[in-house]
Amino acid sequence: MDRVNIDGTWYVKEDTIVKNNIELDPTHYEGYTVENSDFCFDATIIFKDDGTPYDGLTIELTDKRFKDRLDWKVEHWDNNTWLRGILNNNTDSWKDLPDMGKQENTTLLLAFLQFLKDKEWL
Repeated sequence: MDRVNIDGTWYVKEDTIVKNNIELDPTHYEGYTVENSDFCFDATIIFKDDGTPYDGLTIELTDKRFKDRLDWKVEHWDNNTWLRGILNNNTDSWKDLPDMGKQENTTLLLAFLQFLKDKEWL
């Protein structure tokens, strides 16, 4: 017997309850993060089911130059041609780069882009 009636209420045995079958299709990714007190750069690359990476990466930029954490601004950069242009000092790419404030922030970005290029992510 899979269920029982007690005082007019039907109960089902725990081992007979059907669990929701949820089919997961998780995405595998890897990432690198660098940050200072002003910015956080988080680069990720997504992998196909066969384990090979998709072409290109995404960088999530968090601008932390605001007193309240709720005011931090987040952008996603996924134009790898533009990112390579920044690294290669292309003036068209540089004009679209948001204001980084201090030179050390720009230096951090350039060092990170070079690191990603050396890893053959960019």
